[in-house]
Amino acid sequence: ALSTIPNAGIGVFTGVPLKEGEPVGYGDTAIPVTDMDWHNDGLAENDDYHWLWRQYDWNSDEIGKMEFEAETVKACIPGLGAMPNCHFRLSNVEESWSLYDTDGFHRKKDPGVGAFTRYYGRNSTAIRDISEGTEIFVDYGEHWFQSREIQFGLIPMSMNYNFAAQFLKKFSNLHAFRSRWLGTPSNLDEIRSDFWKMIGNFPYNSRSLAALPKTIETVDKALEIGIQETELKSSIRSMDWLRENGKCIDNLRPGISTVAQAGRGAFATRFIPKGKRIAPSPLIHIPSKDTLLMYGVANEQEYASVYYRNSSDIRGRQLLLNYCFGHNESTLLLCPYGSGTSYINHNQQSPNAKIVWPDEAHSLIHKKEWLNESIDFLEGQFYAALEFEYVATRDIYPDEEVFIDYGLEWEDAWNQHINAWIPQTDDDFDDASQWSCFKDCDNATPIRTKEEQNSEPYSPNVEIYCFCSYGYRTESVWKEFDDWRQSDAAYKFPCEILRRY
Repeated sequence: ALSTIPNAGIGVFTGVPLKEGEPVGYGDTAIPVTDMDWHNDGLAENDDYHWLWRQYDWNSDEIGKMEFEAETVKACIPGLGAMPNCHFRLSNVEESWSLYDTDGFHRKKDPGVGAFTRYYGRNSTAIRDISEGTEIFVDYGEHWFQSREIQFGLIPMSMNYNFAAQFLKKFSNLHAFRSRWLGTPSNLDEIRSDFWKMIGNFPYNSRSLAALPKTIETVDKALEIGIQETELKSSIRSMDWLRENGKCIDNLRPGISTVAQAGRGAFATRFIPKGKRIAPSPLIHIPSKDTLLMYGVANEQEYASVYYRNSSDIRGRQLLLNYCFGHNESTLLLCPYGSGTSYINHNQQSPNAKIVWPDEAHSLIHKKEWLNESIDFLEGQFYAALEFEYVATRDIYPDEEVFIDYGLEWEDAWNQHINAWIPQTDDDFDDASQWSCFKDCDNATPIRTKEEQNSEPYSPNVEIYCFCSYGYRTESVWKEFDDWRQSDAAYKFPCEILRRY
């Protein structure tokens, strides 16, 4: 539904009370997007190429392991991770590391591996009690707004709210002092209101100024119960309002698909009658599908300090392509993001759902007029304003997998892939999913020492790196990382394991 933050677009609200530590949603998939600036020979932040995902993606070190996929990696999360807004004062949900595996698929035997992301199960959890009707807020990190001042202006950070609270106290003390010595004029309310408007119209903008309440009425409420409590109350919609103006996004949950080689699928959480909406899904547009092309290196020297792309050597496409919709006669890609919708698989024979454009009167963001615009027009739009709806084409029962028909061309391309696929041999490939755990789990796999590798070497695609950091130490003490994923990739170096303790 419409966010409680002015001009923030849509927001996510909880329809039930949530306790601290309780899960929110069912866990997102995360799709790595690698070296985008290098492959596009420009900077997305300078708009050298159109990349609206920049407003929605996450740093790869927020996912776990993903930062090692390439030199620069971002995570596109086409689910709950792309939907909530940020409010530093009211953050009530935090998101976890992703899980990592291929559902048992292996390049030695499964043509479906590589067609879907290995990162999944990025869960969201309430970090405090949340009442029903409250908007869900996550912490984007202060740098996200600091790097987008031209677009969003001076958004208050955590410290700015502290300043605002101190300023309100001084404002209250000032009027208390005036009343004590000069008496209370009959037009005190008007004087206070005009004085506050003067403060709000101060010509030099700042983040702290933006953190102050906008009206004298809100000031009085904040002085009574505090700024945070005041803003918290304004972030709650009534359940009647949400039923009238919002759309349900918890009809789907992820699970292992019933379709061979498909990986994970989307399953109904409740009965969905024929013709009813399964899920809304705003769309992130990519005007040129060539944006997802990946190139080889022009200078292959082993010790080159700078590597240049070879624009005539197309090596493949970003995995994100498999999560977007397009047409072979258009350069446009539309990438849906919605809770659970990225898990919906293809079934040409018996789909139970379809995609439609929403009724604009009941849409979240959909602008019907965009459907008649050119690709050049979309090149100039850096916000999402198109939307899909997934609708049931027959009754769907709880725990039934949801399918749509991707189209005949997609099915033909998939069949061609199956027929042309050649498995990896036992000698030249080790799958990364077997390295997801080194201790304290059922499938723990110790790293082989240098001596052990003489008789049982790793495949050429496996390299061993160690984390180490520099600093002054008063005594020789080695400290084991509690979670190696939280270590800084800048301190990662090739190494050999000499002994196991």
